[in-house]
Amino acid sequence: MAKTIYHVSKREEDEREWKVFIQGSSKVIKLFRTQKEALDYALKLCENKDDGSTVMLHGLDGKIRKY
Repeated sequence: MAKTIYHVSKREEDEREWKVFIQGSSKVIKLFRTQKEALDYALKLCENKDDGSTVMLHGLDGKIRKY
């Protein structure tokens, strides 16, 4: 089974919220007011899957900040 890669990035539509989504999918899993809330949620998803899943954190400019 392949590991899941979760992305945390600023929402493009209004840039006021942070989104969590799975790589390769356009569907947003959940929206958050802060980057920290979104990152914590994505890390929890990885922990629950227990299959080596990871998080890619994007900065305000959209570039990957932490992998």
